[in-house]
Amino acid sequence: MQIEQSDTAARFAETIAGMTGSDRRDTVACAVIETGGLYPYQVPPQTLVEIQLHGIWATGAGEDEAIDNWIAKARRAPSAPAEGE
Repeated sequence: MQIEQSDTAARFAETIAGMTGSDRRDTVACAVIETGGLYPYQVPPQTLVEIQLHGIWATGAGEDEAIDNWIAKARRAPSAPAEGE
């Protein structure tokens, strides 16, 4: 994964981490679609969902778990060193 992509993922993870419910799901769905991906709507509960966004892949049993797992992975992704490091 490129550093710029992981920075984008980390910033997006922090943005959606404070969201809940349909706002968070809709924001993730829009980001996936806007970056050329496909996002299934009306996913039955406990269906395996995979999110591939900004170079981060995560799965979960349902949308909310997949998003939680994506956030956790994006937060752990390596980022660019701060200027001066």
